[in-house]
Amino acid sequence: MVTKLKNNKKAVQTALVIVAVAAVIFVLTAIGYKGDVDAYCAENSGGYESENFIKILFQNNYVLYPEVLEKGGKQNKVEDLYLLFEEQTAEQAIYYGNETPSDRSAERLKADHVMSVQQQIQQIKELYTAELGTRMDYCVIDEETQTILKNTTRNPERLQEGAVGDYEYYIIFRYDQNGSIVDIKVHGKDEDKFLKNAQLVANSADSLLFTNSQKEQSYVLVDMFDEANGRMTITQQNPKNATFIYAMTAEQMEGFIHMPVYKLTEYNDMVVMAYINNYSKEMAYDMFGVGRVYLSILVVMIVLVLIMTRHMPHRTADTAGTRCSMEWILVVMYFLSDSMYMPVVNLVCYINERAGNIRFPLDFWYIVNYVILFGVMFILFGIWYWCLLSIRSIFTGFGSFVRERSFIYRKCSQIKCLFEKTYGRWKKEIEGIDLANNNKRFLRVFVIVQLVVVSFCCCLWFLGIFILIVYSFLLYILLKLYIARVQKKYSNLLQVTNAIAQGKFDNDFNGNFGIFETYKKELCQIQDGFGKAVEEEVRSQRMKTELITNVSHDLKTPLTAIITYIDLLKDDNITDEQRKSYLDTLERKSLRLKVLIEDLFEISKASSGNVKLELVSVDICNLMCQVYLEHEEKMMENGLDVRFDMPEEKVILQLDSQKTYRIFENLYVNIIKYALANTRVYIQAKTQEDAQGRYIHIEIKNISAEELTVNPTDLTERFVRGDASRNTEGSGLGLAIAKSFTQLQGGMFGIEIDGDLFKVMIEWRRF
Repeated sequence: MVTKLKNNKKAVQTALVIVAVAAVIFVLTAIGYKGDVDAYCAENSGGYESENFIKILFQNNYVLYPEVLEKGGKQNKVEDLYLLFEEQTAEQAIYYGNETPSDRSAERLKADHVMSVQQQIQQIKELYTAELGTRMDYCVIDEETQTILKNTTRNPERLQEGAVGDYEYYIIFRYDQNGSIVDIKVHGKDEDKFLKNAQLVANSADSLLFTNSQKEQSYVLVDMFDEANGRMTITQQNPKNATFIYAMTAEQMEGFIHMPVYKLTEYNDMVVMAYINNYSKEMAYDMFGVGRVYLSILVVMIVLVLIMTRHMPHRTADTAGTRCSMEWILVVMYFLSDSMYMPVVNLVCYINERAGNIRFPLDFWYIVNYVILFGVMFILFGIWYWCLLSIRSIFTGFGSFVRERSFIYRKCSQIKCLFEKTYGRWKKEIEGIDLANNNKRFLRVFVIVQLVVVSFCCCLWFLGIFILIVYSFLLYILLKLYIARVQKKYSNLLQVTNAIAQGKFDNDFNGNFGIFETYKKELCQIQDGFGKAVEEEVRSQRMKTELITNVSHDLKTPLTAIITYIDLLKDDNITDEQRKSYLDTLERKSLRLKVLIEDLFEISKASSGNVKLELVSVDICNLMCQVYLEHEEKMMENGLDVRFDMPEEKVILQLDSQKTYRIFENLYVNIIKYALANTRVYIQAKTQEDAQGRYIHIEIKNISAEELTVNPTDLTERFVRGDASRNTEGSGLGLAIAKSFTQLQGGMFGIEIDGDLFKVMIEWRRF
């Protein structure tokens, strides 16, 4: 922990040193540019007297001239004012080698030039006139009609007479009747240089409407067979008999913001050339490389962090906030390297101009200005360095960095998962078509997809045919693979069906049967049903065999005894006591045989459902106690302690009292015969309620004297006893009769065995 804190402290110290050094280097470099920029601007910037600004005024003349004519009531179509068309036939024309051949008709050639002039005038109006009209005064005078057009309440027209008034700056152009500039007057700070620049512009192509074109152009008109059939000469015209005055007061000159100057090519493209006032120093600082110094320091910091990451990782320990998303960090870095480029240049220009000629380092405000510049650059370089630390892992593991830190990558991964999920769902839906259901939706979707694909291909002409061929080929492959999968799943289904037909009921249905999935479920149920049926049949056959054996044994035993004792009674030598004893035995064996036959008869009727029930209202708890009282003596003889747990209220059920009495009698007799002596017997009855309504739940529990190894289900079968040796006096039909009578009356009868604990459960809902 201590080592980590030390490393973090060193990393922070290192970052502060690097950022501070970068800010100091930039400030010192920016200070060094001040002298060079001032010298350059003093040499190249002419302000409002420069050629660039005078070019703007010349171009603006072509916009104002039609307006003053319109005010004087003259025609003002720009094509009539500035274009002169002269057409000659083939016989009249004299062709020169420098003329431009044209396959356009004379009317088309005129229309093209008229449109070009109109676009040129509109472009000048948008670029210059609106700006000049709000920043300076202008006045246009038509010499023929003495119409005056101006944008001010002042009187700039009096400048022709030498009355300067409030104006600190003006320039006057006068065109004669031929459109030539015959007089130029100027007034400004350096009038000689001002006048010289104005004359240079007036005598150059920049004073014309089309800056880079000749004043006169000739075209050879040719027909469709490339034979000359005429000649067209187009001459550019200037304003005529007009005077243009542009003037500014001192207040207007101070409030005139920097205005970009455009150079108009013959293709009407615009290229920025310069600015008209002292704000051009910002461009000078940029031209001298202040912005490049800023960018160079950013690049050096990238290299420095790269070296530190590879060779001194402890110097670049994690700092707070470095787990930001990669995209946000890159946006911040782009903002610092691109969007902050010109603001940094402008800031340097502002600080240097504000510092002025203050003597360093004696003046306090001089120091404050550059401390502010240092602070701003420290913040910018600090943010840049923080961003580099945040993404430094990109230098050592680009892939892992993108996976961990990229917001777009995470979203793409989610989109990919969504696509795979959608594709999997569609694949599952296609492969798992349920033939038992209505598949109209799938068919509609499939047809719509085909319609969209074909419609898209039809929009692509010949390329669409190629795409459609490729799509058809891919569709063929996919359908072929799909049919192969269906055939494979059909083969699996057929194998399982054959196995079931051969009597094998342990087949595996875990695989996917695709469109036969519904049949798989049905086959699984058929297999389970056949398995249970076969198991039940085997069990039934086994029980029938045991039934025959048990019935034969149980009937044979008393019958054999009866035959034996009858033979003994035939002996004349027996005494009266022996005869009486033999008769008692015969009576007892006969009664047992009678009970056995009656029980067998009753269970047969119950199993076949041939029993007539006489339902009456029965207090079930009272009936249970009544049956017990009749068997209480035998219970006590066996030392059985019976514990009752009955509800206090009466529980009246609609039952057959005689059959219900027989149920509990058989259960008590079963307890007397098979319960362990000197143990407790629990008889409980509780009323309960569930979603289907109220019901009574009865439980009778006792401890078996013999170990119970019989299945609880088998105990309710006919002639099945708890003692396999069949030594007790029982028919094995007691529980079977009790279960049958219970179920015939709509109840539930169940047996549970837990070790030696024998429990009978009975439920009825006939409240």
